[in-house]
Amino acid sequence: MSGVSGLVGAALTGLEASQQALQVTGNNIANVGTAGYSREQAVQTTAMATMVGGLYLGNGTDVASVTRSYNSYIQSQVWSTTAVASGASTYNSQLQPIVQLLAGTGTGMSTAINQFFSSGIAQVAANPSDAASRQGLLSQADQLAQTVQSTAQQLQQAAQGINQQLGQSVDMINSLSSQIAKVNNQIAIQSSTGATPNTLLDQRVQLINQLAGQVGVTVLQQGNAFNVYAGNGQALVVGNQSFQLAITANPFDQTQSEVAYAGTGAIISQNLSGGAIGGLLNLRNQVLNPAQDQLGVITDGLASAMNQQQSLGLTPTGTSGSAMFGYGQPLVLANTSNADYAASGSSALSVSIVATSGLTGADYRAQWDGAQWTVTNLNTGGVVASGATSGSVRFDGLQLTLPASGSVASGDSFEIQPTRAGALGFQSLLSNPNAIAAAAPYVSSQGQLVSGALVDSNLGNMTLSAGSYSSGSAGIGVVLSGAIASPPSSLQVTLTSGATSGSVGFVVTSGAGSVLGSGSVSLGGSGTVIGIAYPGTPAGSNGYWSVDLSGSVAVSGDAFTLQPGGPGNGANAQAMAALQTGKILAGGSASLQDAYAQLASQVATQGAQAQTALSAATALATQATASQQSASGVNLDQEATNLIQYQQAYQAAAKAIQIGSGLFASLLQAIG
Repeated sequence: MSGVSGLVGAALTGLEASQQALQVTGNNIANVGTAGYSREQAVQTTAMATMVGGLYLGNGTDVASVTRSYNSYIQSQVWSTTAVASGASTYNSQLQPIVQLLAGTGTGMSTAINQFFSSGIAQVAANPSDAASRQGLLSQADQLAQTVQSTAQQLQQAAQGINQQLGQSVDMINSLSSQIAKVNNQIAIQSSTGATPNTLLDQRVQLINQLAGQVGVTVLQQGNAFNVYAGNGQALVVGNQSFQLAITANPFDQTQSEVAYAGTGAIISQNLSGGAIGGLLNLRNQVLNPAQDQLGVITDGLASAMNQQQSLGLTPTGTSGSAMFGYGQPLVLANTSNADYAASGSSALSVSIVATSGLTGADYRAQWDGAQWTVTNLNTGGVVASGATSGSVRFDGLQLTLPASGSVASGDSFEIQPTRAGALGFQSLLSNPNAIAAAAPYVSSQGQLVSGALVDSNLGNMTLSAGSYSSGSAGIGVVLSGAIASPPSSLQVTLTSGATSGSVGFVVTSGAGSVLGSGSVSLGGSGTVIGIAYPGTPAGSNGYWSVDLSGSVAVSGDAFTLQPGGPGNGANAQAMAALQTGKILAGGSASLQDAYAQLASQVATQGAQAQTALSAATALATQATASQQSASGVNLDQEATNLIQYQQAYQAAAKAIQIGSGLFASLLQAIG
């Protein structure tokens, strides 16, 4: 095309191209605040020239395409940092209430434990016969139990909240995955025309942004489709197909939700990270479960120590003390895939706590391989017991009773949670103030009872110690026949010979005059320990009340009396008070205060680290988003410049058309 018609034709293409460019610019400006919108640009190309009179004359321009500003590398950084920041935000927001619950000052378990000992036990130890002090101890015990249960219930509610939020996140992931697969299909259809569906491409990116807020994802492009994977390659979207997730119960702990594939039921929780789901799983695995276990260690240790000390003392009526606290027992959870689970749903194992000082706060897994049992510490991954075919094994303060091969099938496994339910089941058991065993079982006195009165006519310097509890018979020289009765009767130790060197004999008799034991003691040495067994089967299984007979000058007939501690005796209550600071946990290296302080410190540290991690993750996400906006976002200053440029081009093209029209009109007049 040449001449006037060529001028007009070329100008018309310029007019149309400018008009389309103005439309693209206007669309950019209109979407400056639209989330996920990528700036578009009209790409012009020169129309094919025409040979006229030996010359190639241009035919104007075409708008070849409308492209979007998109950088795949930067966008992948946005998805990655979004997932990390979302996970950090979820983890931190859910963690801080737990920090306040366990590590807050002025309230909570630490205060309740301190008040139980200082305002309860200590008052009874100082005033064992005072009814108000005894009632005050029961009130403090009730308050302690309520505080422990409240703390445990709040932790349990947090666990239930995690289950609910996991369900909500899975629902959102399924919805987003379905939408992404649908958009993949729409893009494939519309791209078949040769045009680029920019709006759909932006929509897909925005959907993946939202998906990354729920779980960390990896995006791989295959043709026009984006395939989306979570965790270690778990497919969520492949082409136009989405793979739905579901919530299922943990195969061991049915109260704990896991994320699984809806189609196969395969659990994938352990492979997921990032996003809200990653934050929730981290909170449960790194904070909540360990805190519940460690809280159980403390409450189990407190209850066991107090109950043990109660059993060693006497009530005002002279009977042995009964348990002061109850606590949740260890849990043994059968794997739902066990061969006999469908039939019985119950565990073939049993577990008991035999030494709270050995509890570690860890959970364990026992598995039968067809020939032997292997027990693994789930916290460390270390094997704590192996090689057993049946019977009992002991480790970390626990005794596990393992069934023989006829009761289990190869591959059967069980999870042991020794302390998870300890705090939740913690309760005060005493309601009668006179049930408090504040008195020691015996009080040692010099002399003998005559008509119910103590008469001291001893001439030597032999002494009988105040007495203490011994867990075993090691070091005890004479074990008396029988055991401490309920109520106990008075006993008398009488020297049967006298001397100032060598050794002398002695005999121990009951109030009725029956001989319970006899022995000898070396003068000037450490003495001879006499042991009286606490009730138990076999005798001595519950330990001994031990007294030491010693001295350097013995006179035949000198006597010592062991009388039951009366209502005014507070020796056993004093021993109870000492449990507050006694090293009764962590293998004898930590007190109750130490253990709770360690728990509070651990949770507080995790809370501080979570806040730091959130700040860093948020900064990285903000930086990545800023980079993405710099590359793909709408710049109004640039768009204003483009408006002027395309306006001028439009006006110039219109002017060229006007001139061409004028020339054509002149030509018509000339030849008309």
